[in-house]
Amino acid sequence: MKLLYVLPVKGGGGGAHSVAQEVNELNKMGVETKIAVNRENYPSFLTCYSDMPNVSRNVVEFFDEQSLADHIANATTVICTIFTSVRLVKNALEKVKNKPRVAYYAQDYEPLFVLPENPLWAEAHASYTMLPNMTVFAKTDWIRNVITENHGIEVKKVAPSIDHDVYYPGLNKSESQIWISAMVRPSTPRRAPERTMRILKNIKEQFGHQVNINVFGCTDEAIFDNNLTSDFEYYNHGVLTRNQVSGLLRKSHLFIDLSDYQAFGRTGLEAMACGCVSLVPVFGGTDEYIKHNENGFAVDPRDEVEIYNTISKFIDLPVEQKVELQQQAIDRSQNFSVRKAAISEVKLFTNI
Repeated sequence: MKLLYVLPVKGGGGGAHSVAQEVNELNKMGVETKIAVNRENYPSFLTCYSDMPNVSRNVVEFFDEQSLADHIANATTVICTIFTSVRLVKNALEKVKNKPRVAYYAQDYEPLFVLPENPLWAEAHASYTMLPNMTVFAKTDWIRNVITENHGIEVKKVAPSIDHDVYYPGLNKSESQIWISAMVRPSTPRRAPERTMRILKNIKEQFGHQVNINVFGCTDEAIFDNNLTSDFEYYNHGVLTRNQVSGLLRKSHLFIDLSDYQAFGRTGLEAMACGCVSLVPVFGGTDEYIKHNENGFAVDPRDEVEIYNTISKFIDLPVEQKVELQQQAIDRSQNFSVRKAAISEVKLFTNI
């Protein structure tokens, strides 16, 4: 079995993390697996995953259809990873004599990323059926169901992954303040950066020194340039590596994700593995790991009163109840692993 994931991105996002850590594990287990990255993103991708030797030594560069075709010709299965990669693979396959099997690792429902009048919407919508006999697979039932309902195709299920070597519990948290952390990414509107900052401001104004507010995912300049609410006391950690994110989450008591929806919501699960309670949107695939009021919170992101009240109730909980939620979060996160995900993919590719 020789696998090639086609991933034309710079790295750093949740989908790229999934592919990278699963490819790292596949190579560790002896499955020859490579990632093809376009020339524009190749240097940043290598830098982003330099801490994964089984990834960095197995990243190959392509700069046109022929160079991608050369890599594809050496694979038994080629895996698309984002809607733009499907057309790249389709065009490259025309130059390959002995064609490999093709699969598509759908990590979100990408027509939701842009409005229908945008030309990218048509390409995203067509990607799921663009190649005949392509096996589409996903890590949450929500993604599977949305694709099936909109395109009438079967979508296989694989296990989600979390890297416990990076995301592990921090049990020595501050007793004088409640640390609240959130990712703020103005470049991605569906992640609701303004809503996030507005809620954080309300919480800080209500609880003052009782809470320590932390954000990450963008620069101070991006917050200013996008006119996000920022007239309150918080600390912006900027754009962080995986290890830096886990370090912050281990110190945090509560992680909040107020996205419009989350196809999976990787950071919410990673926070749980770090011993941090997560508050995530109820819409999407977060029900793969969150049980409301048992190991975290799932809220309607449109209802800011509900969000505020849920955070406030958490802050006011007795210490022992906060610890119980943290322990339940840690326990749930242990059901997910990179190895389990990698093995589920091997089974899928064997049965194609």
